[in-house]
Amino acid sequence: MSKFIRIAAVSAATLAAVTPLHAQSASDNESDDIVVSASRIVQKRSETGQSITVVDKADLDRRQTQVLSDVLQTLPGISVARNGGPGGTTSVFIRGGDSSQTLVLVDGVRINDPSSPSGAFDFSSILTGNIGSVEVLRGPNSVIWGSQAIGGVINITTIEPSEGLQANARGEYGYRDTGQLVASVSGRTGIVSGSLGGSWFRTDGISASDERNGATEKDGFENLTLNGKLRVAFSDAISLDLRGFYTDGETEFDNPPGDTLPVTDNRQFVGYAGVNVALFDGRLRNRFAYTRTDIKRITTDPTPGSFNPARAKGTLDRFEYQGVADVADALTLVFGVEHEQSEASTFFPSFNTAPDVSDVHMTSYYGQAIVRPVQGLTVTGGVRIDDQQVFGSKTSLGGNIAYTPNAGDTVIRATYAEGFRAPALSEQLAAFGNPDLRPETARSYDAGIEQSLIDGKLRAQATWFRRNTQDLIVFSSATFSLENIAAARAEGVELGLWMQPVPNFTVQAQYSLVDTENRSREPDFSGRVSFGNRLARRAKDSASVLVDWQSPWGPALGATFLMVGDTFDDVANTIRLDSYVRVDLRASWSISDNLEVYGRVENLFDEAYQTAFNYGVPGRAGYAGVRLKM
Repeated sequence: MSKFIRIAAVSAATLAAVTPLHAQSASDNESDDIVVSASRIVQKRSETGQSITVVDKADLDRRQTQVLSDVLQTLPGISVARNGGPGGTTSVFIRGGDSSQTLVLVDGVRINDPSSPSGAFDFSSILTGNIGSVEVLRGPNSVIWGSQAIGGVINITTIEPSEGLQANARGEYGYRDTGQLVASVSGRTGIVSGSLGGSWFRTDGISASDERNGATEKDGFENLTLNGKLRVAFSDAISLDLRGFYTDGETEFDNPPGDTLPVTDNRQFVGYAGVNVALFDGRLRNRFAYTRTDIKRITTDPTPGSFNPARAKGTLDRFEYQGVADVADALTLVFGVEHEQSEASTFFPSFNTAPDVSDVHMTSYYGQAIVRPVQGLTVTGGVRIDDQQVFGSKTSLGGNIAYTPNAGDTVIRATYAEGFRAPALSEQLAAFGNPDLRPETARSYDAGIEQSLIDGKLRAQATWFRRNTQDLIVFSSATFSLENIAAARAEGVELGLWMQPVPNFTVQAQYSLVDTENRSREPDFSGRVSFGNRLARRAKDSASVLVDWQSPWGPALGATFLMVGDTFDDVANTIRLDSYVRVDLRASWSISDNLEVYGRVENLFDEAYQTAFNYGVPGRAGYAGVRLKM
């Protein structure tokens, strides 16, 4: 890419001085977005001091992005690393936290993998097909969500039931024989409402091992996703809530620097069954639920003597009770009890004669008070106690404040939050585990302000944050076992702007400074100490600008500019990954109220870069599609 294009993109982000808040019309007030990730109840975003970004269905459709992680990397404070093209292992880092410290929910149910080495979630299987919205909470929130909510929480919501019968479908085709079909139907009749959706995606792909290094063998990806919701309202006070989400993805991958032939089949199921009971004219709302997460991975490799073949299975069963009591207009209490049973089984034929199987259970209690002492001021505070079978008890505290003197035009926020990550089963109980491990813990502070101007046509935001993480679990070269000996710090600023200078023309932009530092003094096997180094794969600087224009005669045009600063791929900071600027263009045309054609060009200037060492990314790519609404 030419130097001019790089400077233009970076300058646009810098002059905008901002963070993408959320796709909205000029009449929208983003502070009144409805969120659930802050307190696990529906509330206005202007009533919480926590930093939350919402991406809705309209924005996802407008962006035309196939893979959710490509949307996430344009949001404030987020870095993404992917091993190759679509389907490659994908890690998401929030405000410098590790990928294992990001809690991921699908329709409110945990989907983090108990069988993975650290319980991290691989985003490679999550496409945008039938997603209704995505909520990203940046910063710890273990009081409400428990383990793994150190870096933040990502809550993915599939399409909700509609009032009347609605059906939607779309299909597209493009670069390297990539095709996608998406369909959904939703509606309501009497006391029953529901939605059902499905999507299919396939691509020949690129070589996961960087083609610039001579790799030629393509690594394809195929994915099937199904989702459904059913709600039965027996009365105004009692309802049944059923949800399901299933993905089955087959990914070909490489072990760089050369071409290899392994294939992984990854199946994930999330289920939810709940009963909602409201008492005292709705002032006490009770939720009783059972959830299940079931993940299976099978890796095969035709190469003789390969170490790739493996089988893994992880399950997570949870029983939940949550109560919400409106004690008074100025006081709401949120409280609950949870019990979870997790189990993991891993088998590597090259190393084991039988699977390693382990399980653990944990019971949790939490309570939170939301106080509104005067108009415009909301103060929230809570405590959580987790009692786990192996590590024992862990207490987490948190509190935040939000104040708006003018019904959301100005919002001042501040948060203190604690987060923890319980040791994964493989770290605690598997063959090389350490039963004496303690949870990783974090303390975080942030403060920020939002301001709406010019009758809502301009909205700016600035947030400062700092997080100290202790007792990180790493391998000790002194004891040859996992120990709580590492520490890290992350501090930074997130700046954001949304503006509509003229009707039907919008600009969103963000700049994030995430300064991470390794605070560990434990030497590695070569005797090196990484104290003071940057954390691997976290960009210190990132920015994005989204520009969209809806013409008065039909066509809509848009562009996304993404700038990511340089990163290091290793703890020792010896392998540098260069910065890059990527530009995507998109267009759509509504032929009628029910028919739209669209197309896009991704990586317009064919930028060559890596987000993981020796793994490539797709070059310039074009796609075209059609969308039906009924």
